[in-house]
Amino acid sequence: MRYKHSDPLSHQKFVAHYMDATAVTFEFYDRQIQIYPLSAAASLLKPPTPLFRAEYNFLLLFRTGGGQQQVDNDVVDLAPNDVLFIRDGHLNAIKSIEPATEGYFIHIDSLLLPHIFADGALLHRLTFYPKHSVSGAEMEWLCKCCELLLSQTGGNASAHEIQLALLKALVLKLAAATATTWHKPDRQWEITTLFKELLYAHVGQARDVKFYADALAVSENYLNRCVNHTTNRPPKQHIHELVIAHSKVLLQDGSKAIAQVAFALNFSDPSYFGRLFKQVTTQTPTQYRAALTQGLSE
Repeated sequence: MRYKHSDPLSHQKFVAHYMDATAVTFEFYDRQIQIYPLSAAASLLKPPTPLFRAEYNFLLLFRTGGGQQQVDNDVVDLAPNDVLFIRDGHLNAIKSIEPATEGYFIHIDSLLLPHIFADGALLHRLTFYPKHSVSGAEMEWLCKCCELLLSQTGGNASAHEIQLALLKALVLKLAAATATTWHKPDRQWEITTLFKELLYAHVGQARDVKFYADALAVSENYLNRCVNHTTNRPPKQHIHELVIAHSKVLLQDGSKAIAQVAFALNFSDPSYFGRLFKQVTTQTPTQYRAALTQGLSE
């Protein structure tokens, strides 16, 4: 079946479409835990990539170098000693990567998340606040853990169990190293996180703030206060930005008319979709698609 850019990407498809690489370079495709040096991405990747939805979770650890990565609505600047976590199903795009980048990429199958994140609150924090900076010494500890992970890439059951234990230790170390940077888990933070989770599940069908307030059993005013306080953006802006980000993925499929993309995202009026798209991006959907096509052909 022909791959469509609006489909979720497996790691294999990502490598095939966006990296100048062969299967020899990425030899652990069939493993639930995969780990590769980031230097491979720096030498083989040709950014920027379009927005895509990964069907896997991954951690990026930057020992040196850095770059820029879009995660949902936000563009994140990455530097030495930064760690980035991206959850399966979330939108992301690689904007740039510095040539001297070193560190690790860790692919994590979603079935393993309950075993690695015994604390569900920690998983939520990493999902919706994905970038964290650690000290140089702490990054060295994390990278040594990655080296041990890389040494346990055999296909036997004991190697997998060792990897799982090492990955859990890595996540716990990351949580401890960044404890002072977490948002305080108060009621406003909790409501904002639950709003973001609901938004990701329903953005293609529901764009009314009242829908999310009702689902959380709070008033619209309270939801606005919580989200504004935690993110400095109102819920409506989050809704508009995320639905337009999703539309950018669908617009990559040139076989779909712009009206079809609008209807797929539950817009009854394609012209309103076009106005909202321009309001958020400063481009019309047609201009965005033309620019994207030109960029991919260069």
